[in-house]
Amino acid sequence: MNTTTLRMAWRNLWRHPQRTILMIAMVAFGSFVILILWGITDGFLASMTHSQVAQNQGAFQIRAAGYAEDPVPSSGLRLDDLVRIEAALAGLRLRATAPRLEVYGMIRSAYGSDGVTIRGVDPTREPRVTDLQDSLTAGRYLVGPGEVLLSAQLAADLDVRVGERVVLLASGADGTTSQAFRAVGLFSSTVTELERVALVSIVDARALTGWGGVTALAVALPPGASTSAAVAHARELLANQSEAEVADYFGLNPLARLMVQGSTIKMIPFVVLISLLVGFGVANTTFYSVLERTREFGVMAALGMSRRQLARMVLVESVFVSAIGFAVGGSIGYGALLYMARVGLDLTPLMAGFGAELGIPTVIYASASGLYWLAALSVVVFTALVAAWYPARRANRLEPVTAIREG
Repeated sequence: MNTTTLRMAWRNLWRHPQRTILMIAMVAFGSFVILILWGITDGFLASMTHSQVAQNQGAFQIRAAGYAEDPVPSSGLRLDDLVRIEAALAGLRLRATAPRLEVYGMIRSAYGSDGVTIRGVDPTREPRVTDLQDSLTAGRYLVGPGEVLLSAQLAADLDVRVGERVVLLASGADGTTSQAFRAVGLFSSTVTELERVALVSIVDARALTGWGGVTALAVALPPGASTSAAVAHARELLANQSEAEVADYFGLNPLARLMVQGSTIKMIPFVVLISLLVGFGVANTTFYSVLERTREFGVMAALGMSRRQLARMVLVESVFVSAIGFAVGGSIGYGALLYMARVGLDLTPLMAGFGAELGIPTVIYASASGLYWLAALSVVVFTALVAAWYPARRANRLEPVTAIREG
C-alpha cells in the first residue's frame, strides 16, 4: 500500500462530510457502549466482592459442615473444633483470623424495635479481618462486653444516639433471652446487609445464645495473596476435619454466583448485537458510497488504477472511519469509566429493595482497565473491516467500461 492510496482514501472521505461523520458517529457510539458495558459490569462485580470482603465477610470463612442449611448457633463449631482448625491453618499464610457468633434476633429502643442480626465478634481480632472500624461516623469501635455497634441507618430508624441504651433479644438454649447494651459507635457501610447488623462482644453473644462455640471463623489474607489458592490450600489442610468446611465468597453469597454467571453470559449477546449494528451501519454506508461512485471508479480504472487498488482504497476508507470513530468514542467512554471508577454510582434507592439478599453494595465503582480499551478496539476494527469486505469486493470486480456506462 502506497501513500497515494492513503491520500486518495482520506480525500474521498471528506468529499462527502455528512456521510463520513455519520459513519464516524456510529463507530464512536458502538465503541462507547462496549467500553461502558464492560467497565460497569466488571466494576459492579468487583465492587460487590471488595465491599463484602473488606467490610463484612473477610476473604473466606471456616464454618461447621451443614451450618448453611441450619444457620443457628447450635449448628456451629465447638471451641475444641475451633482450636484444631486454627492449629491446622497455621500452615497457611494469613493476615488474621477472627471468631464470630451470629444469631437472628431483635433490637429495641425507647422509640421502636426492628429485626437484626446479632454478630458477636472479638473486639481485638475482628478489626484485623474487616475494616468496618474505618467507616465509623460517630463514637468508637467495640472495646468490651456491654457495648453495641450499630449502623447509622438502623440507629436513625430507632432514634438511637451514641451513649444511649438498647435491648437485644435472641433465642437462647433456654428460650428467649435479652440484655441491655450501650451504643458506643455508629458506622456507615456500602454493604446493605450490614445496615441490619448489631455488633457486640462475642462474650455477650455467647451469653445471649447459651452457645459457647462460634458460627464462623473469618479469615483475612495478606495484600496480593490469591484468594482461590488460599481457599484450595485451606481445604487441603482441613481435609481430615469433617466437622468443618471452607466457604469462599460464592459459598457465602450463593446468589452472587448466579449473578456473575448471568452477567457474563448476558454481556456476550449485547456486545455481539452492538458490533452487528456498528458493522451494518458501516457496511450499508460504505456500500452506498461504492454504488454512488461507480462511474468514478470506472474512470479511475480506465486511467490505469487496478481493481485491487480500488478495493484497497475502499478498505482504507473504512479503517480511517473506524480509527477516528474509536478515538472519539473510546476516549469519551474511557473517560466516563475513569470518572465512575473514582466517584462511583450511588444505587441506594435501588438496592434498598433487594441488595441485602444479594450482598450488593449501595455504591458501585466502574472498572477502568486498559484491557477494555484494547478489547473494544479489536472488536470495532474487526467489525468494520468485515463490514467493508463486500463493498470492497464489489469495487474489485468492476469493469471500467461497464462501470462508466452504469454510472
